[in-house]
Amino acid sequence: MLEQLLRGLTDPVILFGHFTYFLLIVSMLMRRMVTLRLLAVASGLAKIVYRAVFVLDPVSVLWETIFVIVNVVQLLIIWYYEHHHRFDEEHQHFADNMPDTVDRSAIKRLLDLAELERYEPGTVLTHEGAKVTQLTYIADGIVKVEHGERLVAICGPGDYIGELSFLSGKPATATAIVVKPTRALVFDQAQLTAAVGNDAQLRRTLESALNRNLAGKLTRANDPAAAGQVA
Repeated sequence: MLEQLLRGLTDPVILFGHFTYFLLIVSMLMRRMVTLRLLAVASGLAKIVYRAVFVLDPVSVLWETIFVIVNVVQLLIIWYYEHHHRFDEEHQHFADNMPDTVDRSAIKRLLDLAELERYEPGTVLTHEGAKVTQLTYIADGIVKVEHGERLVAICGPGDYIGELSFLSGKPATATAIVVKPTRALVFDQAQLTAAVGNDAQLRRTLESALNRNLAGKLTRANDPAAAGQVA
């Protein structure tokens, strides 16, 4: 059997058959859905050629054709959402900072709950020990975070303010003060909680974004050089 396999590796027809499966495996490794679908279509088309020309298996050709059609339809749906769910500058910044696996329609529904606000230096976004009523996404600007008299973080574009209180329901653990003119997308926590409670996809989208941001903050907290770049 091993000898047959090794002989097959020198046969262009058999190698082409292996190549069709290789494309399918590579597609499964892709994180971006568009890339995954494109490679899946390429794999399906290659298999159709292989089964129709070299192996002559009409049943496989039928199902591979269906497989390709399904993936092409999914690509058209993705294109539709990309084309019709365009964002302005602040919203686009928010969308670009979402994990690649998040569906664009879920981002749009989440943004429908946000209000664009502009803050001047000195504005206090959260007070240590006080209830937090908003979840704030910084699209542009700088916010410093203080615990007591100590500076504990510098937050910039792509960061959230109030995410720990949103996740835990507890008062603010620090005071957040605007340092430079800031544009932010602001979510009412009560409205946001109700929305994600009724929409599982929306909840997963928000959780992915907050987890990604918390991981970034922890990385910066442990890397003085990164924190200095943000500042």
